[in-house]
Amino acid sequence: MRWMFALMIMLPLAAHGTPLSDDGVSAPEMAAALKDAGYPADVTNDRSGDPMIRSSNGKRLFNVYFYQCGRQLRCASIQFTAPFPRKGIPADAIAAWNRERRFGRAFQDASGTTWLAMDVEAGHGMTTEALIGNIERWILVLSAFDATLVPLNTARTTR
Repeated sequence: MRWMFALMIMLPLAAHGTPLSDDGVSAPEMAAALKDAGYPADVTNDRSGDPMIRSSNGKRLFNVYFYQCGRQLRCASIQFTAPFPRKGIPADAIAAWNRERRFGRAFQDASGTTWLAMDVEAGHGMTTEALIGNIERWILVLSAFDATLVPLNTARTTR
C-alpha cells in the first residue's frame, strides 16, 4: 500500500518535467527539446555571435533566437521567428491577425518580407515540459498563420 502512495506522490512531480536553471535556457537545452518534440535542431550562431537554432515544422523553416544571455550562455528570453518571403500579404490581414491572436505577432520588414514571431520568457524558471509546450504552441501558431494568411498572398499573385 505504501508503494501506491509513493507512486501517487511521484507521478505529478514527473509530469512537470525537469527544472531548468532560473538563469534561463541554453541553446543545447532548446535543441534537445526541439528534438524531443520531433523537430530538427541545427545549433549555430547569429551575426552577433549569440546562439541561434535553425529548425523546421516540415513545411516551413524557422529560427530560434536567444536574448539576455549570461556568461554561461543561459538566456532569459527566446524568440521563434519565421520569414514568409513572398510579398503581397495585405497589411490589413496582418493587422487582423495581430488583433485576433494572442500568440505570434506578424509584421513586414522594409523589404516587404512578412515575418511571424513569438517570444518566450525563460528567465524566471522553466521546465523541459514547459519548453516543449512552448515549441508546440509555436508550431500551432506557425501552421495557423501558414493556413490563414499565406493563401491570401497566393490568391493575390495568381490573379
